[in-house]
Amino acid sequence: MADEIQGYLDRKLVESLDRREFLQLGLTVAGAAAFVACGGSPTSGPSGPTGPEFKLGVVLPYSGVYAELGNSITNGMRMYFDSVGNQAGNRKITMITADEQVQLADAVAATKKVVEQDGVDMVAGYVSSPNAAGNRNYLDGQKIPTLVANAGVNSLSRAAKSPFIYRTSFSNWQPAHPVGTYVAEKLGKKRIQLVYAKYGAGLESVASFKETFTAAGGTIVGPDVATPFPNNGDQTPFVQAIQIDKIDGIYSFMSGTDAVTFLKKAYELGTLTRLALVSGAGFFVEQDVLAAITDAAPAGAITGLHWALTLPNKENQDFISKYSKKFSGRQADVFAVQGFDTARVIVEALNGVKGNTDNKDAFMKAIAGVSFKSPRGDFKFDANTNNVVQTIYIRKTVKDPKLGWTNQVIDQYPGVADPGK
Repeated sequence: MADEIQGYLDRKLVESLDRREFLQLGLTVAGAAAFVACGGSPTSGPSGPTGPEFKLGVVLPYSGVYAELGNSITNGMRMYFDSVGNQAGNRKITMITADEQVQLADAVAATKKVVEQDGVDMVAGYVSSPNAAGNRNYLDGQKIPTLVANAGVNSLSRAAKSPFIYRTSFSNWQPAHPVGTYVAEKLGKKRIQLVYAKYGAGLESVASFKETFTAAGGTIVGPDVATPFPNNGDQTPFVQAIQIDKIDGIYSFMSGTDAVTFLKKAYELGTLTRLALVSGAGFFVEQDVLAAITDAAPAGAITGLHWALTLPNKENQDFISKYSKKFSGRQADVFAVQGFDTARVIVEALNGVKGNTDNKDAFMKAIAGVSFKSPRGDFKFDANTNNVVQTIYIRKTVKDPKLGWTNQVIDQYPGVADPGK
């Protein structure tokens, strides 16, 4: 599997960067809001920022399988920027959005559009691992300060690390790694079948799980159930490929509408109630998925992720309350948290260099030094990987009388850092 993963990512890193097609969503952040975010405070007064406008290119999916994720990340960013009056370092912050979509060619076109036509000072975004990997060489070559707000492709923290690219979300290795140990050692489940979307993120996630699961005495029961990506068609043959009578459970990596359609079909066919264990990376049962499938949710699912709606820390409770109020009752999810934290990193770095981003080395150094209390817990970057170091929470899917279907934290692994190799 390691050769398959490396070959896949190598191909994505050399994808053509010549297509010019793009789709832009015109979203501009403007005006101060009354909302006060965790760790931020609104700035106001008769005189606004006098420095040059800071243009932020936001490349996220607003259509396709991951549209819901893109919207949540954007909402989180808007929420934090609004909380500081859309300014930092004496510069007005303007978001210029472009649709990442699903395919690499579209993500490349969107990236080139914001850089070459809009002249942005910085880029943030990317949900899909192939799209982040495929834009890496261009962003690095152009020396564009970049924050990856979701895509977990491991290579960006390893062989393809760039001094101009930091990640505020996770590496694909991180959420899965503790789950393998937990399932084998604490749950005593030793025969697991892998079920995943067959693209970079899915391959890397199951490889990470397999590493710790087998080291703890577990056995992977084949064949894998690898679905095409994206796959919103009939999921019946994939659900039926789960060998219920031969396994203790499954480990899954799917997200967005892929997870929604798969879980709905598994519920319809009665597979979920017959499985002793559903486990996976937390995206499989994150709040966006649970809201879409309601009672088709796999009760008792065990997943690993760097956030949960039910985290009791003050920063999280403030965040979820204010997010719901700002976005008409919409429930927060991990993607909104990642957007919120991405915006905070930008604001703190801009303030740190007093708005001077001409010296890109100094600006990137300011980004690297940002740390704070996030809704997810302690947030800081690892100098060896340019990736966030964070707690991975082991979560159990439950139906809460007030929150509805959600994930309850039952264990945690603090300070999980990508190994960098």
